Amino acid sequence: MTWLSDKRGNHRSYALRSGAATIRWIILTAVFLANPVMTEAQQATSKVETQSFQATELDLPESTVGILLLGGLIAILFGLAFRTSWRDSRFLKTPWRIALLIPRLLVLLMVIAIILNPRQRTQVTRIEKSRVSILVDTSSSMAFPANDIPISTGTSGAPEAEGADPKQSRTDAVNQILIETGLLEQLAQVHTVSVYTFDSALHGPVANVNGDQLQLTETTDPPSESTASEDAKGNSDATSIMDLSDLASEDKSALLKDAESQSRLRQLLQAAGSETRLGESLHQLIGQVSGRTLSGIVVLTDGRSNSGIDTSPARTRAERSGTRLIVAGVGSRRPQINLWLAGMQSPDDVHKGDPFDISVVVQGSGIQDQKIQVKLFQQSAGSDGRDRKQVDEKSVIITDETIPSSLRFTQQLQVPGKYEFVAQAEVISDATAGSSVIEMTMDDNERRREVEVTDRKIRVLLISSGPMRDYQFVRNTLFRHSGIESDVWLQTVTADDAEFVTQEATKTLLRFPETEAELFEYDVIVAFDPDWSRLSAEQQQFLNRWVAEHSGGMVVVAGDIYTPRMAQEPDAFRNIAVLYPVLLNRMLPELQLTQRSDQPWPITLTPEGLASEFLKIADATGSASTDLWKTFKGIYRSYPIRGLRDGAVTLLEYGNPRARTEIGQPPFLASQFFGTGRTVFIGSAETWRLREISPQGHQRFWTSLIREVGQGRRSRGNARGLLLLDRTEAAPGQAVNIRAQLYDQRLQPLQSDAVTVSIIDADGRPVSVPDQLNNDGRGTGQFRNSFRPPRPGVYRISVPVPESSDVLTASLEVVRPNLESQNPTQDVGLLTSLTENTDGQYLPITDLAARLPTLLPDRSEPVIIDEQLRTLWDRAWLMYLMIALLALEWALRRIVRLS
Repeated sequence: MTWLSDKRGNHRSYALRSGAATIRWIILTAVFLANPVMTEAQQATSKVETQSFQATELDLPESTVGILLLGGLIAILFGLAFRTSWRDSRFLKTPWRIALLIPRLLVLLMVIAIILNPRQRTQVTRIEKSRVSILVDTSSSMAFPANDIPISTGTSGAPEAEGADPKQSRTDAVNQILIETGLLEQLAQVHTVSVYTFDSALHGPVANVNGDQLQLTETTDPPSESTASEDAKGNSDATSIMDLSDLASEDKSALLKDAESQSRLRQLLQAAGSETRLGESLHQLIGQVSGRTLSGIVVLTDGRSNSGIDTSPARTRAERSGTRLIVAGVGSRRPQINLWLAGMQSPDDVHKGDPFDISVVVQGSGIQDQKIQVKLFQQSAGSDGRDRKQVDEKSVIITDETIPSSLRFTQQLQVPGKYEFVAQAEVISDATAGSSVIEMTMDDNERRREVEVTDRKIRVLLISSGPMRDYQFVRNTLFRHSGIESDVWLQTVTADDAEFVTQEATKTLLRFPETEAELFEYDVIVAFDPDWSRLSAEQQQFLNRWVAEHSGGMVVVAGDIYTPRMAQEPDAFRNIAVLYPVLLNRMLPELQLTQRSDQPWPITLTPEGLASEFLKIADATGSASTDLWKTFKGIYRSYPIRGLRDGAVTLLEYGNPRARTEIGQPPFLASQFFGTGRTVFIGSAETWRLREISPQGHQRFWTSLIREVGQGRRSRGNARGLLLLDRTEAAPGQAVNIRAQLYDQRLQPLQSDAVTVSIIDADGRPVSVPDQLNNDGRGTGQFRNSFRPPRPGVYRISVPVPESSDVLTASLEVVRPNLESQNPTQDVGLLTSLTENTDGQYLPITDLAARLPTLLPDRSEPVIIDEQLRTLWDRAWLMYLMIALLALEWALRRIVRLS
């Protein structure tokens, strides 16, 4: 019998080798000491059952041949011992001959016993209960109906085709099967059940069920095999989906039959994720829970895996690890009709009387060749909709449902104030008959945007190191715009020739503002290759403070003269260099070597640029779109950079392949938030070439850009503070950062550890977490926190200013991501293929309660928890006995005169 150690060295196990098992068990005996063998009923209980046994072992050869040889050798030894003793005593009587033979044989027997190394092994084992892991899909698509719905309604409004109740969501169907039918409780009588959830990442276990005990965990992010998801990075303020504060801190378990516990479990299983990473999450879970006692993994999903790796690696891993996969599909198997508003864009604020565009993007599934009607409504911001009125209506026929369709509404408002525009879309199947299609869900058919109309002019300071062409066009554009008031500092103009120079501007300056009060009169600074050495150290410092603390906006256009000088002397301009969202290259000769000015190169929009409303340019008819950048011939040069600063983003890229570096194509336009302000870098003064498309295109680009970077300054509305969100639109469950800059009564940065914040959801209910903004440590008076909106709708964020009756407000629209709306039909083929070669099975969720228990065998097994080994032959008395027997034989031989 051979004993082998496992890799951890915690326990030992032995294995019987070849066909000699029967012979090698000759000496082995088992004696139960404490507990009898447990029955199956006892193993199914939640109590830890233990049992002990003893076994006596010998070191025998591994093979049958070895055992036979050993037996033959022992027989030969005994035969020789008998033969020699019997021959030596042949002249004696039989009793003496036997007396001489017995001590020798006993000693030989003891030597053989020592060689066989007898030892006693004592083991204590317990029954490790069988395990089942349940993986529940919590992506947004699980909020869609679980059953087929009627196809359409006729003119009477009655459904033309009957179907199952469309009100039950897929998440409701999962909760009904797991909780209300008692399936979890039934499984927990035989197995230890762990419940996991997944959407854009794997979470859990969020709950553990054993017997009738339900244990809910406070955190939903377990240790993973790979890097944590992007959504969890940098969000130290994220909170658990469920609040367990009212449970005793020392006991987080509750009865599964308790209504409150069931309600808490349902909260953990609510659909909120923006992606469905089925393959990735399942692959990770198999690596965490696979083992001999795992009976199987049960996956409850609609199969709409739309992100991450596909499901084949997960199936392969399950097959290799012997993990049984049982997949329960939920949702309609028939193609369903669903229309959603994929996007809605508009400027955040406009000047009164200025026309502006509201773009609405519609997309859907099952709406091929259908007519889509979009209505645009206007109402006061923050109102209950009683003053809502329809202001426009447009329709489009969807010829290819894979391509989003865009509708543009042009609006113009004369009265300052905050307005909310609401777009609603519906599918019209037959305009003449008046029938309409019944969609799978109407929750994604509405989008909202808030626009502020103001009569306050933007104060712009235009700086240029020389009268370059781009500067002249921008100067004229700003001077003629009714909503902008511009001053000019042309650095080539001196006091001696100032009277001979005229500029299209409200005021012509001969120097940079010398005091903070003078600078604070401006909202935006636009600088064309400026000579920053003309500013004193103090002026550079309060320019930095004007951006960081007082929400100033700055646009810097690179040039060939002063931009390289600043790049070569970063210490001399450190307060200004940090305002640039890019790291400038110090070697200007590289610009000549890598970028030739012999042809224009296109400007391309990054994904972030495509989503930026202010980058729309207008054609000759005044129609604006980001698509017009594709018709732009491009620019000849762009200043080389070494990289982007932390938090900066590239919106436009310079397309010259010779200018490509290790970071990719160089940015032509990059942006960053600096404190409460915003700065933009433009690679060269060639935006005037947009006039090749239309003069309106160049004008709209610059006026929109200035409004964008000056947004923080214009939206202050209160000298005591500023409230900013890092996004105005988010998906359910997506982290949203809230930032506030607050001042005390003396208009000095507020000194406090935290301030109160109030968040109201779309239904008018307060969001309890977070309830305050914490000092972010970057500067006095700056506060931040983050929260994850749980459901779609418009959220209102309010921050009362301490020691004041003022309240800072902002709004956030939460919409369901388009990724989850695409093709919401249950993918039965994918789910069925997932179970291949895993001893598992695909089941409709309606069959799960009846069939699942029979598909999950009891994999409980004994596990060694303690083991002791005691050698039996290593005793002093055995040595003395052998000596005594040998001495007895010698004495007897002396008596009978044989020695």
